[in-house]
Amino acid sequence: MGWQDRHYYRDQGSSSNPLMWLLSGSVPLFTVFGIRVRMHASLLLLIIFGLATSEMSGGMGITNAMTFSLVLFSVVLVHEFGHCFAARSVGGEAHDIMMWPLGGLAYADAPNRPWPQFVTAAGGPLVNVIICILAAGVLWATNLHNPEIHWNPLSSGFDYPKDAIGYYAWFTFTISWGLLLFNLVPIFPLDGGRLLQTLLWFKLGYYRASLIACMVGMIGSVLMAMYGLASFGSWFGLVLIFIAVSCFMTCFQLRAQLKAAGPWEFQDEGVDYSASLWQPEETKKRKKMSRRAMKRLRRQAQADEAEQARIDAILAKVSAHGMHSLTWTEKRVLKKATERQRRRELEISRER
Repeated sequence: MGWQDRHYYRDQGSSSNPLMWLLSGSVPLFTVFGIRVRMHASLLLLIIFGLATSEMSGGMGITNAMTFSLVLFSVVLVHEFGHCFAARSVGGEAHDIMMWPLGGLAYADAPNRPWPQFVTAAGGPLVNVIICILAAGVLWATNLHNPEIHWNPLSSGFDYPKDAIGYYAWFTFTISWGLLLFNLVPIFPLDGGRLLQTLLWFKLGYYRASLIACMVGMIGSVLMAMYGLASFGSWFGLVLIFIAVSCFMTCFQLRAQLKAAGPWEFQDEGVDYSASLWQPEETKKRKKMSRRAMKRLRRQAQADEAEQARIDAILAKVSAHGMHSLTWTEKRVLKKATERQRRRELEISRER
């Protein structure tokens, strides 16, 4: 899952209502490497429910259920630490991890540039690759004639090795392999969706890359929900539907915010959110302008013209009907334009 767009980890304050605590509360587990690990209250209920129903018809048994819960929790936690350490390696910060029913959420604040964001997104799946290699090596070493590696993580069978080492290695490989494949699905805000966004960011800029990632994510979410409905009788059918709905809403809301703000919204504070809209800084040695730089300049000019036209329309509306007639989005655009103009005037006065 993604690691920075959700807020389940935030303390909601003390509440005497047990139901509200189950919906928004969390249990502090420990702090290691300066990272606080918490568990969402609903995850605790889900684990209890899974163990309670493990002995029912079609269940995996209490022993397998306990092993599954323990290994899943551990693999997801290490996956989220991978995001945190990756963010720190590129100059970012990471202080919180929330474990919740659909996985983990690492709140890693990496620099808003393509490469740091790519490294942060790739840190989690890379951990799963390492875990899979180690677990597969243990399976191969302990079960030379029958390594018992299942490449289909959605299979319902539990044909695991009978020896203790192979038993835990099998669960570790199967769970880590399944999480790796799932997280690489290009549906935003899963890791695969974020990797797609950052790869497009290098070429298209933040704004266009995010729009494309949201559209791909919405389409992928619909396909995931359809697969979940087709597999509704299985253990993962309902989970896929829930995840698909959550991802679709995230993509839909982000796309709406991007559309409302416009590309000029991501040119503030000196951050290269939209490389396709900004002219590169002039170097001391003038070089022949490349075809790519020319395209970038044309996009910048088009964006400037579109922004100026929108501001003129807003000012005309103010002149005709007053400030109270503006929508929230129009007021935000006007405020951002005013702030940019003030910064430009301040820079000019400093140069003088």
